[in-house]
Amino acid sequence: MKYTLAFYLRIAFQNLIVHKGRMILALLGILFAVMSLVAFGNISNGLKKQIDSEIGKFGKNLIILRSGYMRFTGRGAMPFGDSKSLKLETVQRIGESVPGIVQIAPFYDVSYPARYEEKTVTAGVVGTTEAMFQIRNLDLLMGTYFTEDDNVNGRKKAVVGYKVFENLFQQENPIGKYILVYRVPTEVIGVLKEKGTDLAGQDQDLQVYVPLTSIMRRYSNVDFIKGAYIQIQDKIPLTDMKQILQSFIRTIRNMKPEQKDDFSVFTMEDIVKTQEQGIRLVSILTVIASIVSFLIGGLGIFAIMLLSISERKLEIGIRRVVGSKKRDIILQFLTESVVVALMGGALGILVGFIITVFVSYFGNVPFSLYLENIVVSLLISTLVGILAGIYPAVQGTKYEPVAVLYG
Repeated sequence: MKYTLAFYLRIAFQNLIVHKGRMILALLGILFAVMSLVAFGNISNGLKKQIDSEIGKFGKNLIILRSGYMRFTGRGAMPFGDSKSLKLETVQRIGESVPGIVQIAPFYDVSYPARYEEKTVTAGVVGTTEAMFQIRNLDLLMGTYFTEDDNVNGRKKAVVGYKVFENLFQQENPIGKYILVYRVPTEVIGVLKEKGTDLAGQDQDLQVYVPLTSIMRRYSNVDFIKGAYIQIQDKIPLTDMKQILQSFIRTIRNMKPEQKDDFSVFTMEDIVKTQEQGIRLVSILTVIASIVSFLIGGLGIFAIMLLSISERKLEIGIRRVVGSKKRDIILQFLTESVVVALMGGALGILVGFIITVFVSYFGNVPFSLYLENIVVSLLISTLVGILAGIYPAVQGTKYEPVAVLYG
């Protein structure tokens, strides 16, 4: 007797419906494995796109000088150690003396409340020079940037990020209005276009930019800065310029060879490498967890199929009597084990997709579908179903029809 694939599938689904409880348990391992692969594949792909996008937002040939020690983590460059050692004069000497620098923007940043009428928002207040807007590709939505003259005279003017504008003014024209930045009345002269979060997870739209001299004299009353953004010429390798800057700073500060740097010089690529290492580590752990889950799922299917065969000896005997060959019995039970595995895989893809949407929406990660992981997951699910079903299927052919029917 010759059977079609449709016949095998019909019998398989009938058996799944009868024993749906045990089949659900059998496919859970496959579900978790595929869910992990699909969800992480999609999310990591989205993160890589986000990293590429952020590098473009920061501008080309950019080196960052920061006071204190910087620890590179999956969240970006995090400052540690002394934050009062870097002086404005040091950065000015770098700009005057180091060849190959296009422009340099020193900065001092701090978190302060910004208030307009009854509305308040906590923002990152960045004191800097007009060069910052060009180096960081900070484009205006309306108004103007502050000027070198504003910096020289320490004027209380501000260019605000889009979310600061949105939260405080709610589409009201802010140009010429005054906000209180840490109790200091400050005139809003410009609003920046939306920028999003940077590689460290900081919201660039929740920032207020003011002249550097203003924040040092009027807002924070400090005699040091936090760092500088340095744009260099295209022809100079970033790694070479990093070494030049480190040597120059140590020299002008008369640091001894045994003294450790109390400043950090790094590039966006340094941050990206750290984040990519974090993604790779999580990827390896995800693959290991998925392999374990596939093994557990395969063992579950194996055990369920053995139990199913022992319960269906009569069915096997009858089919053998009416003409079914051993090959037909093997194909039937292989079909059932593969169907269970593929159902687990399909549900895993669905759950992985839901997790991807959730993380994309709430985690501010670009939505991305990594189709390669989806295809690989289905292929592995099929292979697990075949391997888990071979032995039970062969065992099913060992029942003698006469012994089963009259035993």
